[in-house]
This record gives sequence, structure tokens and C-alpha cells, in this order.
Amino acid sequence: MGNAAGLARKACALSSLILWAGITQALAACPSPETLKATTFDRGFHQEKYLAGMDRPLLSEGRLTARDNEVVWHMLKPFDVKTMITASGITQSVDGGDAMEVGSGTGEIAASVARSMAAMMRGEWDALQAMFTVKLPDGHAEGDWQVGLTPLDDRLKSVLGVITVHGCSDVSSVDIVRSDGDREHIQFDAVAP
Repeated sequence: MGNAAGLARKACALSSLILWAGITQALAACPSPETLKATTFDRGFHQEKYLAGMDRPLLSEGRLTARDNEVVWHMLKPFDVKTMITASGITQSVDGGDAMEVGSGTGEIAASVARSMAAMMRGEWDALQAMFTVKLPDGHAEGDWQVGLTPLDDRLKSVLGVITVHGCSDVSSVDIVRSDGDREHIQFDAVAP
């Protein structure tokens, strides 16, 4: 009986060691955000928008695609709205209709936003320093990382707010906090293995 109890204790200790090693490996498995170099970004998202004065968030879901200097934000629920940001401007189509230009004179701003969004999703932090103060994590902490982005231009800061990008091997979520109290949380679907 004593031998069986001793074997059980050893098995339990070995299981605990294996579990601890697995947890430690999972925590240390996140590479630095500076090594993130995706060429494109094509992921589903779930968004929660918290607006001042509203008790519950506005919920939406869809797909975000970033290629070159083009960003497509395609909200599928609760409405089908496809917003395309390119160097030539911002267009939007509703329920698969014709793409209509959004605002006038948006070309320069749209190009900046498109480049910024694509760079953020690809982890091109150096490119973002032209428009943002970029705060990368100090050293390499274990587990998930976060990168803070604060617009350098006050007008852009009032529109975009302060952005925090979270991830591990790629971007997993983005939080945006504006000075008026509005905030957003965007959670991206996991990358398929």
C-alpha cells in the first residue's frame, strides 16, 4: 500500500511539473511585437463601442482586411456596411450597393489612416512613428504584449483617441479611448493554425 501511495505522489508531482512547464512555455511563447511582420491582415472581428450616456455598448461584427495601403472594414452585423480606405479616399457601401465617397477632401487624411491601420495590423511600429508616439513594451515580458499609440497631431488625437494594441504572435485586440469618454474594444478572431 505504501508503495502505491509513493507512486501516486510521484505521478502527481510529475503531472504538476508537466502542467507548470506547459504554462511557463505558453507564457513565454509570445515573441516581441517588434518581430511581428505580417504582409496582410484578414480577420473577423467583434466590436464593442461604449458611448458616453449609454448604459450598454453598441455591438457589431465583421471582417477587417489590410493589404498594401488599402484597409477594408466590413461590418456584417447588425448592418452590412463596407468601408474602404485607400490613398484616394474613403468610400462606403451599404447592403452591397454602390460605393459612395465619404466626406470631401478626405484623400490625404484617408491615406494616412489607411497606412496607419495597415501598419498597426502588420506590426510596422517604426512606420507609425511619423503619426504616433509609439510605446513598445520595455524589454521582453512573458505572455501577451501591448503597444500604446498616441497621435502626435491634436486633431487626429480627438478623432482617433489613444490606441492600445494587444497581441502575442499577432494582433489579437485593439482598445481605443477618446477624450470625450467614448471607447471601443475590438477583438479579432484567432488565426487558424
